[in-house]
Amino acid sequence: MGRTDLVDPRNRVVLVTGGSAGIGRATVLRLSAAGVRVVTCARNGERLDEAVGGLAGVTGVVADVADAADRARLVEAVLEEHGRLDAVVHNAGLGWAGLLEDTPGEAVEGIVALNLTGVIELTRLALPHLLAAATAHGRADVVAVSSVAAWAQVPPLTVYSATKAGLDGFLKGLRREVSARGIRVHSVNPFFVSTEWLARGHGSPPRDDADAAGRLSRGIRPERVAEQIAGCLSSPRSRTVAVPRWAGLARLGEVTPVNRLLDAVLSRSTGRLRSLAARAVAKRTE
Repeated sequence: MGRTDLVDPRNRVVLVTGGSAGIGRATVLRLSAAGVRVVTCARNGERLDEAVGGLAGVTGVVADVADAADRARLVEAVLEEHGRLDAVVHNAGLGWAGLLEDTPGEAVEGIVALNLTGVIELTRLALPHLLAAATAHGRADVVAVSSVAAWAQVPPLTVYSATKAGLDGFLKGLRREVSARGIRVHSVNPFFVSTEWLARGHGSPPRDDADAAGRLSRGIRPERVAEQIAGCLSSPRSRTVAVPRWAGLARLGEVTPVNRLLDAVLSRSTGRLRSLAARAVAKRTE
């Protein structure tokens, strides 16, 4: 079997974090339908089984990406099941809506631990196996679900935005470390997505799909993001993708004139932003 055959989706092993709901669940469904062998994880085993149990080629592992022991166990589970690892899709994440002064310290630690530390550390553990796959089969991939908030940091998502900006910085540096050795490194940056991220981030994860129906945030369908993730896994080069594409305009938030304007406008709107955040959270956690 040649190198081209070995990068066919049906011959690849992909680890997807956070597969019990939202973007992760849609990604697992999309990859499974293409014949990819998928290992996915979530903290809630019952919810994970509800989401992916019975899907062809999919293995579910109960694991918390924010926990060091669970990260190591997750990589070991992939290798025990398949003997190789071709790609990692970093999807698991937490959100928080609120001004910094209203954010508990444990919430800050949890968001950073999952959104940033967990991604970096899981990538570090997976990297030797990804490099081996790239050498043996011609390519490997790291895909991370970031956010347009990485480009334009708008309260009341300050802490969340900081983790996503840090994530984008990590991906850029990693790309410069490994792209010449056959690993593509991709960032998928969605606008608001209709998922459970806000309810989960504020400590009210849905018990099941029926419970989740009333807790979803407004936004685009997660399947649109999953389609772009799948596209990254077959792209000939590393990609940074905004979903929808027009959301790439958020990059203007990094340009000095726009950045200064955002400073001036948003700093005078903290009271209104606090109220909007409180109403959004209450709607999805009550």
